[in-house]
Amino acid sequence: MLVYLIKLIVFTVSLSISCTMVWSEVNPKLKRAQEILNEMGYKAGPSDGLWGNKTDTALQQFYKLNNSVFDGIFDDSELRFLIKIKENFLSLALKSKNKKIIQKEDMNVKGRWRGLAICNWDKDGWGGGEYKFGNGKFSGAIDFTIIEDEDDPTKRIFKKSNWLDYGGASRSIKSFEISTNKISFSDIFTNDQGESRMNWEGNLTSNNTLQINNKGSDCKAKLYRTEKISFESSSPKNLLDYVDGVKNDQKYTITGLLTFPEGDKEKYPLMMMIVNSGCGYNFRQFTYGVDIKNQGVATLELDNCKPRGLSESYPIGAGNGNILNPWMGAADALYALKFLQNHPKVDIDKVGITGFSWGGQVALWTGIDLIRKSIVGDILDFALRVPYYPFCRQFDDPKYSKNKLHIFIGEFDAAPPRHCREMASSFNKLGYDVSVDVYLDAYHNFDDPFWDSPPPEFNPRAWFVTEKCNFWIDSDHHRSWRLGDMRIELDNYLNWDVTENPFYWEYAIECVRSGVKYGRNDSAAQKSAIKLVELINQHLK
Repeated sequence: MLVYLIKLIVFTVSLSISCTMVWSEVNPKLKRAQEILNEMGYKAGPSDGLWGNKTDTALQQFYKLNNSVFDGIFDDSELRFLIKIKENFLSLALKSKNKKIIQKEDMNVKGRWRGLAICNWDKDGWGGGEYKFGNGKFSGAIDFTIIEDEDDPTKRIFKKSNWLDYGGASRSIKSFEISTNKISFSDIFTNDQGESRMNWEGNLTSNNTLQINNKGSDCKAKLYRTEKISFESSSPKNLLDYVDGVKNDQKYTITGLLTFPEGDKEKYPLMMMIVNSGCGYNFRQFTYGVDIKNQGVATLELDNCKPRGLSESYPIGAGNGNILNPWMGAADALYALKFLQNHPKVDIDKVGITGFSWGGQVALWTGIDLIRKSIVGDILDFALRVPYYPFCRQFDDPKYSKNKLHIFIGEFDAAPPRHCREMASSFNKLGYDVSVDVYLDAYHNFDDPFWDSPPPEFNPRAWFVTEKCNFWIDSDHHRSWRLGDMRIELDNYLNWDVTENPFYWEYAIECVRSGVKYGRNDSAAQKSAIKLVELINQHLK
């Protein structure tokens, strides 16, 4: 018994000494936690990275006021919790003996703000009613940035004067006053009918949202704070470039706009949006972005074009497919997914992707195992893919993501829906989850975002393929065109000049045509927007 007591005493003393040694060492993470606690009004003592009674008491108070309990052990989870509360500017502070809960007043309007404007004077034109999924009933897109004044860092200014885009014409800011959480400004709009001036006001409704309205509240907008992100990507020129990995391909720094919805959740699901061949953040990204964020889902809009010298005035669609093609875009999207893996506010298991035309092709390609695994491995994947009007392929032996793939396409699209239906059928026979919505009397670009977009127009220079035209991907990742017994091996012509192939002209006569219609179909636009939200809520929530 005596031996047992001696051992117990020795163990207890050594444990005490061990604990004292751990808490007496400078801990950089603890130092950061002390800084945050002191900034929020808790008295954690000096920010020296050393454990003490004041730090312990401050953490106990912080957890109690945030409806949680500190277990007495400081580790990474405590620091993450502190950072989350502080970043969302929803910190709770101790006030007087009654421990009254207050919100920190350090929200500010500095940053980039984007959203849709809804103005009463436009409602008669569109037949009344409010903006809803895909109906195109909005007045314009707002995009402005508030920065520090270089001459006086205590002041805030607008980065540029143009702020509200009506779709070709913009309102321009003339004078302004900016405080911590409020902005007031006057602007001017000039057109053939003369000038109109207005006074506007914006107030923070959360750290993530800013409510804008003009004097009289005839025009309103809910804006979301947007952050610019960047990451490195590669540019594999075709599918075979992925076979030996992408490390040797040319590198680019890709940027994107990351926007979180209103709220204070620890993590959010996210939908990635890929532009069409016109490049640029256009109105389609604004409307879908609002729809998605209203579901409590974040958005990431990638700019694949600018890093490669392309723009809205010099886009992919202007014959620049050799500079940026969907194989490269797929790499960008997957590197973006890899980047998001380390973002503290993104639920990496609940990330989806959608894209339009060229961007739809990108979304489709990200599911090919060879492409996906060469960049993100076996673990990461998009939980949902929703390409709009891509050109679907046939696969000899599809090795593809098992997650949901849903395709939107028009009855008279430039690539007939038969190709997507047959691809979906062949995939589903092998256990994949692929579905297709074909919209009657709809053409390419059926979801043009404006309610008053012109009806589908004939473009004599644009190409389309017939139902006879099959684009095939072999089991060894080679690509080919097939028509009956004829077969053109595309990877034998890396510059895509296949005219020397003996089958080319017969193939072209049977399969490829010039002249196709493009334009909005109101029913298809609304139905697809509603279905997109349903898919997001089903697979990302």
